[in-house]
Amino acid sequence: MAENDSELSRNIIGFVDDSVSEQIIVTTIDKMGLPHSSVFRGGVMDVVDFLKKNKPPKILIIDVSELELPVGEVAKIKEYAAPDVNFIIIGGRNEVGLFRDFMDIGVIDYLVKPLSIDLVQRAIEGVDVARRSITRKSGKLVYFANSVGGAGATTTAVNVGWLLSNRYFKRTVVIDTDFCYGSAHLLMDIRAESSYVKALGSFDKIDDYFVDTFLKRYDQRLFYLDGLLDLNDDDTVNAEAFGTLVSYIKEGFNYVLVDSKRQPCSANEISMNLADIFVLMVEMSVASVQNSVRVLQFLYSRYPTKKIIVVANRIGMSSSGALSKESFEEVIARKIDYVMPHDDRMPLASANIGQPLASINCAMTSSLESIAEDILGKTDYLRIGKNLGKNTSAVLDKIKSIFKKK
Repeated sequence: MAENDSELSRNIIGFVDDSVSEQIIVTTIDKMGLPHSSVFRGGVMDVVDFLKKNKPPKILIIDVSELELPVGEVAKIKEYAAPDVNFIIIGGRNEVGLFRDFMDIGVIDYLVKPLSIDLVQRAIEGVDVARRSITRKSGKLVYFANSVGGAGATTTAVNVGWLLSNRYFKRTVVIDTDFCYGSAHLLMDIRAESSYVKALGSFDKIDDYFVDTFLKRYDQRLFYLDGLLDLNDDDTVNAEAFGTLVSYIKEGFNYVLVDSKRQPCSANEISMNLADIFVLMVEMSVASVQNSVRVLQFLYSRYPTKKIIVVANRIGMSSSGALSKESFEEVIARKIDYVMPHDDRMPLASANIGQPLASINCAMTSSLESIAEDILGKTDYLRIGKNLGKNTSAVLDKIKSIFKKK
């Protein structure tokens, strides 16, 4: 069984069920002079266990010759691997249909036993060629935004990130695009620096070394990318370099969670264009509902096919001027997907010690879990929104009419 060596960037990891195949792959790796490569005896569960505890390799070789439903098992394994992992599968059946089924789920090559050194070497050497001939896969980017300041985007992004990485074993990175006042690092007890933002200003090449240098690890699968600049510094980021960096990170992580800056900036624009899912945090105030309509109209028009999740925070907090959930939904012309109950103690307590709320049992945990499952695609229902209110005054008139009914 493979030992935990999560800090090591592996080139090749193999799991086989017989000593002959093991020796052939080891000999091939030695012949090709590939460092940081290992072969182990083990099956599907051993592969999954390795991926849960270690940084995924560039190439993963898996022996499925003893499995009755190998394609389904490999598909399950891919759920635990980063999008840029290249799969080479070893089997015992020389069937064209099986080969095509593996290609359909993104496997690079399928080798049939008995193996030979030349056969394994050609498969390894063909990885780069095969990757260029197929659609490159990448992880999902989730963009978190507040309708008003303090609506909970940072707290939600960090805690959903913890759930994705610790409950569902997804490689996840949280990126804070507020380079002056970002606070996501405080919730993770990570020291903020400005080095990567400054490095992007004169970037030459975005590669594994660049990413590994500036990413900060919270735990085995959760990482953080910050860029907290001095207030005297210009917070304008090199847009081209930032876009290249985020796209590169998406290939190596299952989920990239962007905690966005409230003010428009190039980092936000790039992140929105790369986003797969938007999470809008709202609260039951007039300012929030006004801004929510504007944000939703913008997203509907700019990204009509992308999922938008609306989360209401601080539900239950006493306020005489608060809108009801039903009134809020009437104005934004769609349902609020999830509500976060108000808790005036636990969020502050967890922030003070840098421990994510999701790691403890509190009133907000269930809502955070539901949001994480929605992002994972485990919740599937139609969200209908329509373009309500052509201008700010129309929205305010709608709000006033709701209050007059009370």
